[in-house]
Amino acid sequence: MVKIFNPMSSYPNKVDDMIFFQDCNLDNLHILNTYNDYISQGKYKEANDYIHQQENFYGYFADFFNAIENRIYNLQDYLLNKPPKKQPFIYSDEEPTEIDENIKNIIWT
Repeated sequence: MVKIFNPMSSYPNKVDDMIFFQDCNLDNLHILNTYNDYISQGKYKEANDYIHQQENFYGYFADFFNAIENRIYNLQDYLLNKPPKKQPFIYSDEEPTEIDENIKNIIWT
């Protein structure tokens, strides 16, 4: 089967590809029924192997949930470790007397 998406997230180095999802149509209902039969019998490995052999079949399967979880984790990690945003504007009635490296790119108004 052609892999539809990568369950691992590349964020923030790269924006992750969009995950395509659609409901099962009547032509593919037998695939979903077979998958659900495996699950109801407790044959999880067989169900996973079966669904990964299908061409262009989309659903809420383990890869989908892993991809969502990895993307959320990477976004949270990025936001928690992101440096604070610098304030480029300073409002003051007085001009600075000295310009050092810390305030060189600040806009005085």
